[in-house]
Amino acid sequence: MKCVKAYFKPTPRGLFRLFRRESVSTAYRITGVLTVIAGLFWSTTAWAQQMRTRREPHIGYAYPAGAQLGTSVQIVVGGQYLDGVTDVLIAPLSPEISGTELPKGTFVRLTKPLTNKQANDLAQKLREIQDKVRRELRQRRAGFNVVAYRQLLVKFAAEEGITEEMLKALEEFRKYRTDPKRQFNPQIAERATVQVSLSPNVQPGWYMLRLKTVNGISDPVRFHVTSWKEILESEPNDKESPTVVNEEFPVVLNGQIQPGDVDYFRIHAKKGQHLVVAVLARELIPYLADAVPGWFQATLRILDSSGREMAYVDDFWFHPDPVLAFDVPSDGDYVIEIKDAVYRGRDDFVYRIVVGEVPYVTGVFPVGGRVGENATLQLMGWNLPEKQIFLRGLKGQPGIRSLELPAWARWAHPVQFALSEWPEAMEHEPNDTPESAEKISIGTVINARIDRPGDQDVFRFTGTKGQKLVAEVIGRRVFSPVDSLLRILDEQGNVVGVNDDFEDKSVGLLTHHADSYLEVTLPRDGAYFVEVTDMQHQGGEAFVYRLRLSLPRPDFELRVVPSVINTSPGTVVPVDVYAVRRDGFDQGIELLITKGPEGTRLSGGWIPPGTDHVVVTLTVPRNADSGLVEIELAGKATANGQEIVRKAVPADDMMQAFYYHHLVPAERFALNLSGRARYPVPWTFGASEAVRIPAGGEAEFRLPLGSAWFPENTTLQLTSAPEGITLAKVDRRQSGYVLVFQADKEKIKPGTRGNLILGMFVENRPRTAGSTALRTQRFFAGCLPALPFEVVSE
Repeated sequence: MKCVKAYFKPTPRGLFRLFRRESVSTAYRITGVLTVIAGLFWSTTAWAQQMRTRREPHIGYAYPAGAQLGTSVQIVVGGQYLDGVTDVLIAPLSPEISGTELPKGTFVRLTKPLTNKQANDLAQKLREIQDKVRRELRQRRAGFNVVAYRQLLVKFAAEEGITEEMLKALEEFRKYRTDPKRQFNPQIAERATVQVSLSPNVQPGWYMLRLKTVNGISDPVRFHVTSWKEILESEPNDKESPTVVNEEFPVVLNGQIQPGDVDYFRIHAKKGQHLVVAVLARELIPYLADAVPGWFQATLRILDSSGREMAYVDDFWFHPDPVLAFDVPSDGDYVIEIKDAVYRGRDDFVYRIVVGEVPYVTGVFPVGGRVGENATLQLMGWNLPEKQIFLRGLKGQPGIRSLELPAWARWAHPVQFALSEWPEAMEHEPNDTPESAEKISIGTVINARIDRPGDQDVFRFTGTKGQKLVAEVIGRRVFSPVDSLLRILDEQGNVVGVNDDFEDKSVGLLTHHADSYLEVTLPRDGAYFVEVTDMQHQGGEAFVYRLRLSLPRPDFELRVVPSVINTSPGTVVPVDVYAVRRDGFDQGIELLITKGPEGTRLSGGWIPPGTDHVVVTLTVPRNADSGLVEIELAGKATANGQEIVRKAVPADDMMQAFYYHHLVPAERFALNLSGRARYPVPWTFGASEAVRIPAGGEAEFRLPLGSAWFPENTTLQLTSAPEGITLAKVDRRQSGYVLVFQADKEKIKPGTRGNLILGMFVENRPRTAGSTALRTQRFFAGCLPALPFEVVSE
């Protein structure tokens, strides 16, 4: 076995309302309910175990998930580990509303689910209160009197400190225990009530809402702002008792779907109105980690006053959220029905339905442009006050981003737009056959559309033998319904290359990657044809796309996860960085801090050649100010002799349906600094200091010892490493720690490179009360700076 050594230096009123009833029979029902509740005793484990370590706050939904300009509303935010909320943070998601006045949020209260013991204790108290009320009435020698019973019940409950909120929590506890359709989910069980105020100067559109607690800042949920009247569902909200909407259009309907639930809203419409009825559900919560298919799959139906179905839809093209353009046939009442496609439901099945003669942009054409140039875009959709918009001097790095639309169009889902550095051209029909093919040049982006079902677009170009070319369709990634099939053929009709779907991990909200990508080497000199069709044989005005035909231009994009890091000054924190490589780019990428607290250091700041993901660490300076501090990372690389610099896009890793992971873009990348400052580890590691571990062998790496960072009871453990690399030994010497790494040649091959993350753990051995035995308690104390590694041949 070969060993390599490396060295490094250096209130009662509310209760009265709850019990207020108008009849003796109702009073008996109250007594019965309380008796049943008081009889609920369980000996099973509590729903959520309280962890001994610090848990970061998580939120899963907000209801209602939006508000009207010029109003102040209370919303409920469901989540977990929400103790000690100190602030409500609301920031714009869309770039076009950056720098404007923002909605303001304040925390009101937190409601947490009862544990078994809390429920049992409360139920016991209620039963004792009932007994006390009965004894008091018997002592008065009075028969049952609903007024006297109610007064005594409220009085004695208040004396015991029982509030209306506590009774509601107990009732909720009972529901989850007795209704098999309702499954308790600890991730959304805690409810923070917050007050959101919006001045008339706030811009409509999409925002991200987070809660700040004593343990950090939560992940975000989307918050939707319009200028229209808000309507909340009023239960039972069923077919017999729908929520009645008396307000003039447009309105926004809000609700939550529970298991088996179907919600109904009755509206009044006039003949000739062109109503948009648009559901926002998956747009609010893109992914559910523990539900299949991974989001609230809403269905939408419109019924007339007799119950006859007028329209039905369960999606909008490939978007899960259904949208209807409803031309009202006659004056009268209509009912809007919404449910989950398979009758699932729970608190985070939140929806908003926009109803009215409002503008709805379904798409634009062209769906992209060249950086630095102007663009005139045709708008497609319903009730549009404008048919086109002009964009002056397109800015930004190449890639896909949200389009800056006029304020009247921002309420719907964001429209995506592709930027490139290639010359632009427009498709010219007819070009359905090789004989009528449109001539194009290599190094061009063509803006085109599949005009009708069965349409095919054919483009002709001239190439040379051995020439490497890339052909790429961008359609679904800019939310076009086109499902492309891309082929390259020679003059004889022989297929040189073909592709249907190509996954682009930079687009985190797509689950069907329907765009096509080809990289081919031309077999001979001559003419060739690029053919684009729709795989599902559909077509129409909205089926737009961009076709790039060019020499390969190696490039990359970066995603950094998570979008907000909760830590303290002086700490070392791990960060995931993902590279999306383009056109065969396989070089290494140097990572840089381009913005952040002065003195912030990056360790392991590389993405090795051919690698798509690496864990780096940031060392926060001890003197950094507390609070939310924005930070930026960038990547630098060289391709074809040219330097490429790309800014890392902040994102959050969201799970879909128990398995799939998606990088969903966020509004910022920031450090949330709080707590006592620590003394930072004084070193970082670069790619040139990588520990070289022989495959099938071991390598030593020496760290300097400092008592401020490594107390006697500190142990080290690998917390992030590829399979096959282990920390075989940790030897504490007077000169420092000596780490011995091993590489299993059966599991990891020479040439593998990346970063190793070492976690520090503090072990204490307190004596148990009444015992002489010692038990070991182990606490995570933080990370060391990321250590680059490379597996080499023996």
